[in-house]
Amino acid sequence: MLVLLAACNDDYNDQFDINSGYQDVKNITMTLQTSDYASIAGDKTNQALALAKDPEGKTGLEALESVGKNGYFTADATADEYIPAFLAEKYPNADIKSKFTVTYNQYQTPSAYLKDFTDISGYTLESEDYDGVWGDKVKASYLSPATVSKIPAILKEKVASAVAGDMVVVDYAYSETEPSIGGGGGGSSEPTWTQVAAVPVRATGKSWDFVNMGAIDLSAWKGQVVNIAFKYTSTDTGAATWELKNAKVLSVPYLDVYLFAETADGTFAKVSKSGAFGGAGKYVIASLGADGQYYPFGRLDDGKTYGYMYPDPIKVEAGVIAVADAADFIITLEATEAGFNIKNVLGQYFYMSGNYDSFNVTTEVGTEGYDWTVTSAGGADLFTITNVQKEKSVKLNYYVNKEGVAQYSFGSYAASKVNDKTYYTNSLLGDMGGFTFYDVNTGGLDFIWQNTDKFGFKASAFVNSVNHASESYLVSPAIEIEENAVLPYMTMDEAINFGSPEALTVWVSTDYAVSANTRTMTRAYVASNTSSLYRYNGESWSLYSNDDAKVAVVEPSVYASIGASFIAEPELVLPVYLNGKYPYAVDADRAVVVYKKKADAYGVEEFTKSAGNWIATPESVEQATTFTLDKDGISAKISVYIDESLNGNEAGFKAQDVLLSGGISFVWVNTTSYGWKGAAFSNQCNAAESWLVSPAFDFRKGVAPVMTFDEAVNKLGTNATVADHCFVKISIDYKDDVTKATWEEIQLEKRPAGTDWNFVNVGNIDLSKYVGNIVRIAFQYVSTEESAPTWEIQNILIKEKDAE
Repeated sequence: MLVLLAACNDDYNDQFDINSGYQDVKNITMTLQTSDYASIAGDKTNQALALAKDPEGKTGLEALESVGKNGYFTADATADEYIPAFLAEKYPNADIKSKFTVTYNQYQTPSAYLKDFTDISGYTLESEDYDGVWGDKVKASYLSPATVSKIPAILKEKVASAVAGDMVVVDYAYSETEPSIGGGGGGSSEPTWTQVAAVPVRATGKSWDFVNMGAIDLSAWKGQVVNIAFKYTSTDTGAATWELKNAKVLSVPYLDVYLFAETADGTFAKVSKSGAFGGAGKYVIASLGADGQYYPFGRLDDGKTYGYMYPDPIKVEAGVIAVADAADFIITLEATEAGFNIKNVLGQYFYMSGNYDSFNVTTEVGTEGYDWTVTSAGGADLFTITNVQKEKSVKLNYYVNKEGVAQYSFGSYAASKVNDKTYYTNSLLGDMGGFTFYDVNTGGLDFIWQNTDKFGFKASAFVNSVNHASESYLVSPAIEIEENAVLPYMTMDEAINFGSPEALTVWVSTDYAVSANTRTMTRAYVASNTSSLYRYNGESWSLYSNDDAKVAVVEPSVYASIGASFIAEPELVLPVYLNGKYPYAVDADRAVVVYKKKADAYGVEEFTKSAGNWIATPESVEQATTFTLDKDGISAKISVYIDESLNGNEAGFKAQDVLLSGGISFVWVNTTSYGWKGAAFSNQCNAAESWLVSPAFDFRKGVAPVMTFDEAVNKLGTNATVADHCFVKISIDYKDDVTKATWEEIQLEKRPAGTDWNFVNVGNIDLSKYVGNIVRIAFQYVSTEESAPTWEIQNILIKEKDAE
């Protein structure tokens, strides 16, 4: 064991002690700060120690210098070698039997799977690749769920020089919707088109601003398979430009909201586009039903403090709500760190509680469920209001009650609930989405419709300053509308300029089929929207994945959004990208991102979710070592790994939540009187799973380590036992994520009854089978809706069996 003699100036300092017999026995718990590593590397005693390792090559001194530069210890410059001198300098008057528990950064070997990413190239599917995939069945310039499996065969042919271990980023156009397949020996007849009864909202025809067309009622086609078409017509005297994006078809309305902002004269005018939203202030919030009427948000039934909203329609004329009509529905958005609080004219704040989709109101802002965000619902004039904590969004829903009465109501729903009612959804930005073009008359032009990355589908017959007479349909993929659909509808965002919406109409066909008049995008207009990573094993290609991390490949749209062909600052761009790609990732999740670091070269970065943010995976992890002072000086006490009361001292333990429900936001908390305390009871028993994970303990030099601690458990549910809820486990391969580590349960000699607050010592637990490893101890708390006890842990000691 390495030791360091006590500092030579102690005798000098002791002459100033008022009571020279005073015993300054210290018990210090500390975490090294950034500046401390520089101090350790610059310490003369440490430098002499390091130089003695290799006087000629000075490798030991270089390793010590790296500690100061990098802020972590390594196998070549260890904590137990160099921390003693730092402590002796910092505490020169500490007496024998002083103890220092130091948490420090220890270099961690990079994730093993990162060795897979050695030679990465790129390949973009071409028109002949799509032709080879689809054959003679259909002309489609994209892949679908049924055909994406063809990529390995394409790579086998096109990347013939690959060797085992090579990786390829494949860029290609993809749609979840399978294309319509033509066929039949007798040729195709002309489809029959029926114009929809009404389109609730139309663009003015005089700007590039997108507006949502409202819920286009498809009830007339219940129980049928339909294609929905957008018919473009022009004449030689006028040819508008029509842009369409964000297509959705649902079986029942779940409608986003419009914002009407207060104006100088007290009226409320519609916020016409996402960029016009002014943030905090007064608004009327309303949704447009399929009946063409606006329904205002913001009032529960009189006397109610919770429930859904059942509004009557509000009058809107030319996008404006009059003062008198708005009076009862004025909403104040108050800015918060996370978004906004929402307050109605009664002074009530809206919040969400539990797993309910309804609203609660109170006159005071609380801590859980009160924050809401307001974001664009696709870039047009619709907005989405989302509860931050519950991740549910305000929607106008249409339903038929038990009495058979149809009614609109406001609730706040998870995306999964809306998805369950969705037949089709696609942004159509750089994605055909299964749509086809049906040309009746192109006026001599090569095409009328095209698909673009920024505007979705775009139709125009104005070319080279000449208007051309034309008629062409943009046709959706086949959509089966259920017989029992409540109120099926389609919605789309549109922009119209240089023309009138009267010439741009919406139709439905029940007998549409691909024919000679039908075409999909040619290669000139195909845009890749998906990127995937494939790896060659020496015989075949396969989609690369890894159980230890999420594997993300930056898509073409990301480069387009930053206006570059590569990412020069991955540390800034990629965390934002990962937040959007994995919105429900939890702390300790890992993701490896493949991106273009140059226009023709790929880079790889690993990120870890920490405190709600994605950060580049650190090069080091925290470890703790106990140092003691005896007659020979300060040294690492390998015989004691941790000796902490845990009362008001976290001791390097970290909580990691796997499941939280019922509105609780945490399970574990460190207290000054009871140590670590875990509980999932908040007004009721809540289902939860949360782990309290220790710092790393280095048993590589151990002989016979043992562990003991005190615990108390109370408030068990009926017929529940401590063993049902409170588990103590150990891992030798833990790396940030409890769900991906291998854990072995530790059997305790004694457990409390679970009926009182009395602490019980669990006995001495033999950990000698783990000698030779770096280990983590974890306390796993699991509760149910029937039983959510409180578990308290204190006075943990892990030491060698024969240590004092």
